[in-house]
Amino acid sequence: MGTTRGFDRLVFFTDAVTAIALTVLILPLVDLVVSAADSRVSATQFLGQHFEELIAFLISFAVIARLWLAHHSVFEHIRSYSGRLVFLNMLWLLTIVVLPLPTAMTAEFPTTRFTIAFYIGTMTLSSLCLTAIAFLIRRSPDLESTDNPLTSRFMSGSITITSGFFVALLVGVVFPSIGYWALLVLFLSIPVDALVKHRAAVQAERRARVAGRSRGAD
Repeated sequence: MGTTRGFDRLVFFTDAVTAIALTVLILPLVDLVVSAADSRVSATQFLGQHFEELIAFLISFAVIARLWLAHHSVFEHIRSYSGRLVFLNMLWLLTIVVLPLPTAMTAEFPTTRFTIAFYIGTMTLSSLCLTAIAFLIRRSPDLESTDNPLTSRFMSGSITITSGFFVALLVGVVFPSIGYWALLVLFLSIPVDALVKHRAAVQAERRARVAGRSRGAD
């Protein structure tokens, strides 16, 4: 089990790397501004010519931000760290650092099964790492916060989101004509997660009622 100082350094390092990855996403567009200005292209023409690059940037920014929020939520339930946690966290960071590469490729190369698999697959692996971290914490009482333990609802939400990425990856690879719009499948994870949580709440309420009746009968 690691020290508090070591755990804080791990979190700070992770946040710093994520912030850098978010910044790197915009750099290819910034570099294009100089060449566009030399060619005397207007600002509106520049945005029109590089609309796809701009959309790719916005999507990747939103995805990394969402993944960081999920990472932040997981680490709210952690009070220490271990070698396995550090490994999974570094693997997650690798996916975040790599993501600007497939993002740039989506704008510069034709949409193929490979580019779709590389782009969405990187996101899927990132989400899978977070789910693996959540399972590790759930099974490690020495790492999990005693004041704020992981709940079944949290676990189901993490599994649902990762499953959504896997479905998006499958749809994009099997139907390449859909392209990166396969990521819209992720919006389905919202009602699915809500349904799973509702059923879990109903079942918990039923169990509470049965337990109450049993105590009353005794």
